Amino acid sequence: MQSYSEEEIVNILPKGLITIPKRFRRELGFDEPGLARIKKEKGRLVIEPLRTLPYRVRSYRDQEIEEFLKLDREDSDKLRKKKLLP
Repeated sequence: MQSYSEEEIVNILPKGLITIPKRFRRELGFDEPGLARIKKEKGRLVIEPLRTLPYRVRSYRDQEIEEFLKLDREDSDKLRKKKLLP
């Protein structure tokens, strides 16, 4: 399989700002406005669109997770005793 790449030359502005060419943004699914992930990989920068959920997601504290897991284990044990779970 052949590797195919497209390239553009862009200016690096003060504070490291660059403009991703419009056709790249459109083809690769970068939303405007939106977020992107940038990472350093093998001496190159990789920029990819970042998808976000359209609603807030609640964060759980470790204690809340432990309580949930404990209740889940208890419920599962009860269901196993009734032979409703393997």
